[in-house]
Amino acid sequence: MKNLVKIVLISLLSLVGVTSCSESDEHSEYADWTLRNSQYIDSIANEAAQNSTGEWKRFLATGLNASLEWGNEYYVYCKVVNEGTGVEHPMFNDNVWLNYKGSLINGTIFDASYSGELDPEYEAPVETPLNECVIGFSTAVQEMVNGDVWEVYIPANLGYGSTDYGSIRAYSTLIFTINLVDFSHPVSNK
Repeated sequence: MKNLVKIVLISLLSLVGVTSCSESDEHSEYADWTLRNSQYIDSIANEAAQNSTGEWKRFLATGLNASLEWGNEYYVYCKVVNEGTGVEHPMFNDNVWLNYKGSLINGTIFDASYSGELDPEYEAPVETPLNECVIGFSTAVQEMVNGDVWEVYIPANLGYGSTDYGSIRAYSTLIFTINLVDFSHPVSNK
């Protein structure tokens, strides 16, 4: 009987230990989340500033006064993966057709219009009004031309800021792969 009690106690303690580990592992994944995201965007800003190959672009968030000095958290950083052949850029009120995948600095994918690796020739683009996207996303897309594929790094305050949004934790840097397929200007009812 004593052995049975020992086995039950050991089993219960093991179960509690496993449960505790999984909770602490999840907690540790987001430990110092705000600081880690801030440091991450600073490292991306530094990499973009070195830009010796010309593959990086940096854009001040739409609506901010370019004649003032702004910190790294007010810029969107874009790494060109593939240059498109378009010549025009979408505007803030346009509808855009694009392929995209969004992730966090820990690799968690929070949204995607395709699975696996992006193959623009075979993907079915998603249509969305650009003015309904977070400001960092719309800032980047307004600088793209049809056919562009960019990795876009959006600081937390140009994404969801201090608010949790679905599976996106507050103060998260958003990382997107974006392929702009097409866009259209809204039809005016004159």
